[in-house]
Amino acid sequence: MNRNIIILLLTMLLVGCSHQPQTLDDVKSEFITVDEGVKIHYKIWNKTANTEVKTICFVHGFGCDMNTWEKQFEAFRDEDVRLLFIDLPGYGMSDKPVTDYTFDFFARAIDGVLNANGITDAVFVGHSLGTPVCRHTLMTTAHGGALVDVDGVYCFYDGSETPEYVEAVEQFGHSFDGPDCREVITGFVSSLAGKVTPQWVTDYAMSVMPETPQYVASSTMQHLVERKWWPNDQFSIPVMVICTQNSGLEPDNEQKMRALYPQLDYTELKDCGHFIHMEQAEMFNEKLKKFITINVLHMTVTRYTPADQPEADSRFIRK
Repeated sequence: MNRNIIILLLTMLLVGCSHQPQTLDDVKSEFITVDEGVKIHYKIWNKTANTEVKTICFVHGFGCDMNTWEKQFEAFRDEDVRLLFIDLPGYGMSDKPVTDYTFDFFARAIDGVLNANGITDAVFVGHSLGTPVCRHTLMTTAHGGALVDVDGVYCFYDGSETPEYVEAVEQFGHSFDGPDCREVITGFVSSLAGKVTPQWVTDYAMSVMPETPQYVASSTMQHLVERKWWPNDQFSIPVMVICTQNSGLEPDNEQKMRALYPQLDYTELKDCGHFIHMEQAEMFNEKLKKFITINVLHMTVTRYTPADQPEADSRFIRK
């Protein structure tokens, strides 16, 4: 009898272990709807954790999906945190309606997912386009927390833009208009690799980014460069920026970031490509864990509050 009980317990233990997700793909997909019927795809790990557990909300970049965060899921799945991964509308397994892909639209999707799961505050981790989307979510919703910028996109406006600058920004905003969108995106992906970018990272980007519907890509980029989305207000929350010179940083990039984010943890890499969290996952994950431990776990949550400040130079900083 005792032997049978031991065998039964071991069997139950093995069955329980088999249900432990090993990859992000193993986590159950969930959906909410926003804007009267647009389905938003997300995955949440450690969903039933108590309200004191911190949430890390991961937001992918242009043309990508939540799978870009696989290395982060593997690094944080056994930590005492809640993990939330979102496919922005127009990307991944979320709906792709013919509509305006504005920062407001993206922020409503994130806000909806957070509210549906009773999450008030989070550490918002955004890659590329995901960075300004996270910024806008913090600026326009009731959610607070902290911001992590992974080689994010920035436009800096101060009202003194030259005609040449305005023309360059407009050209970038219309880069994906027209029937050759797929070919343009393919070329764009090639430019994102650094000197040490592993082939598997480029393969991932090539497998998803050119599949972006033309109307989604065009609308996203056109709205991305609009002046109204880029206030120069300071953020009174903890912020971590990790960026790479491969993305065309200006020499004074750190100065500009510190003007926006007084509570800044800044790292600038040299040879890494655009997908820092994939290419140098171990380094990035350790920095993220340290940032959360120091700035988030033992602090009262803070929310975005604009403050007067000298405005930064007008410049389109990164891809």
